[in-house]
Amino acid sequence: MLDAYRRDYTDFNSACTREYYLFLSGQKTTLEIAPIYERYGDLFTRDSIQRLKDELSRTPEHFEMQRTATGRLLVFAVEQFLENSVKQLIEEISEHESSATIRWKDSEITFQDAAAHLTTEGDRNARREIYAKRTAVIEASNHLRSQRLLSLHEGARSLGARSYLALFEELRALDYPAIAHAANAVLTETESLYLSRLNEALVRDVGLKLEDAERHDAIYLLHLTPYDDRFPAGTLLSVYANTMAGLGITVASQMNIQIDGEPRPRKTCRAFCMPISVPDDIRLVIRPVGGQSDYQSLFHEIGHAQHYGWASDSLLPEFKYTGDYALTESYAFLFNHLISDNAWLAEFVGLRESREFVRAVMLARLVTVRRYVAKLAYECELHRGGDLTQSAASYALLQTEATKFKTDAAEFLFDLDDSFYSASYLRAWALEVALRDLLKTRFGTRWWASRRAGDFLRQMWETGDRHTADEMASQIGIGPISFAPLIDEFNQALKS
Repeated sequence: MLDAYRRDYTDFNSACTREYYLFLSGQKTTLEIAPIYERYGDLFTRDSIQRLKDELSRTPEHFEMQRTATGRLLVFAVEQFLENSVKQLIEEISEHESSATIRWKDSEITFQDAAAHLTTEGDRNARREIYAKRTAVIEASNHLRSQRLLSLHEGARSLGARSYLALFEELRALDYPAIAHAANAVLTETESLYLSRLNEALVRDVGLKLEDAERHDAIYLLHLTPYDDRFPAGTLLSVYANTMAGLGITVASQMNIQIDGEPRPRKTCRAFCMPISVPDDIRLVIRPVGGQSDYQSLFHEIGHAQHYGWASDSLLPEFKYTGDYALTESYAFLFNHLISDNAWLAEFVGLRESREFVRAVMLARLVTVRRYVAKLAYECELHRGGDLTQSAASYALLQTEATKFKTDAAEFLFDLDDSFYSASYLRAWALEVALRDLLKTRFGTRWWASRRAGDFLRQMWETGDRHTADEMASQIGIGPISFAPLIDEFNQALKS
């Protein structure tokens, strides 16, 4: 049973990932996933889920890898069973966003273009107007998102789970409320310095006090526009190639990793990596708007791309396409963090007086991490079930309290990733600090210039998604994932 299942599972992943790549990169105006789900529907029926459960129960405990492999297929089947139930709604929401336009300065801009405008629009009144018009587009399709969420919740209960939350806790063997509780220490233990440094940055760079700040101000602030001229778009790919060369990786010979940086009006402003066929066809998509955010976006996605691109071809398919997202995100954050490494900035960007810039980057990163702490707390409550009456207000309150930027309730379902991905991000941020410290201890503070460090990372990447983030942390000697080093790093960076 499993051999045939794996073949179709591999084909489904490639077909679905390719479709999302074409749509999100702006090469297709419509997302057509329904035909793919219909073609491979036998993979995620109730019967298929039960057969995988039976296969898992028949496998002896000491057959650890076989049990893990079957468990991964079960996770896939359940997730896609839920997605299949809402595929039409996904297409409707995607169609709404891809076709939506916003009237701005006597012209029409796309919904995706509006997001890019917010990062660079220095005029606050103009930025607020763009944000309001973009929010109106989101609100116009929130009824579809509500239907989708309620359908996912009903689907979880139909599989015998108490709630969507309980289902994913069982599937992933993770206690999401416990992770949310542990991550809350990031809020409490960085609060004082965060308030002080954020107010300073807002007064200096945006011209307003903290109590007046709104979500669109955060989007602009996080772009770090004053430093844009130090990070020209023309040198972005050469900086990437030279950085990887220090690790012994020649990107020009990596034909399996393709970077799509073409400007397209309907291309999403959010950089992403699509592993269409691991390890043979990895697509990395960015939409450059200029400045350090382009560098951060590219290097984040490079972490994903190198992980998938170096995965052993001999791995079982379920160890290539279905894993613990926190693991691949930790690799992404590892390279993402180079933008706040003083020595790297001096060598590759020519920024030798980088103290203020690094502090600005770390403050912006803390805004994001605090936002995700609030997201996870919100999602734990949201996915326990019940109606959505109070959810929008709860989202706005939690986000405003965590980030200090007044947040509109309209994005309560738009700013939502399935399967508790927010927890994956938080665990990855915590793991990355420990991984980076290990690399510095073994290979020096300039670990990114060490071929031995590159060899070490490739050995990790070759295992694909065979291990969870916690298992990988244990194998390389880091120990249990903890938020304490992440908190210490933020406080040290903002104190200086």
